[in-house]
Amino acid sequence: MTRSFWENCLHMWIWMVIGFASLFAAAGVPGLDGGAGLFYWVVSGGTVDASHFDGPGMRISVSLVGAVMLGWGCAMLAVWRASGADPAVWRGLARAVLIWFVVDSALSVATGFPFNAVSNTAFVALFMLPAVKLGFFSRETVSRSPA
Repeated sequence: MTRSFWENCLHMWIWMVIGFASLFAAAGVPGLDGGAGLFYWVVSGGTVDASHFDGPGMRISVSLVGAVMLGWGCAMLAVWRASGADPAVWRGLARAVLIWFVVDSALSVATGFPFNAVSNTAFVALFMLPAVKLGFFSRETVSRSPA
């Protein structure tokens, strides 16, 4: 597959981050929380759904996760627009994605939500495949990387 194909995969992944972020941010509004509720229902094994968002602090927590993720996605989109898939630039962002993956997945398992770690694995795999194919971790980019 061509470099252009993998660049498009990375670009689609960025928009996927923004889409999921919007889904979680919308959970701050009763009636717009169905998508996030479905996600929580799946990763909790059917024990948590949108009705749980009415608990103290839960609705704001879910929507703030969405807001932070939306900022993360928009920042990556800005990097994409400024530098494309330049491995020297994306190497540091790739490290940040991996740090998120390890911390979020470990906390998911520790708090009794192992299916969230499974969804994280799929999410990070969709990032890592183009990242590896685009050379974000290759020896040639290590010496050029600012991160």
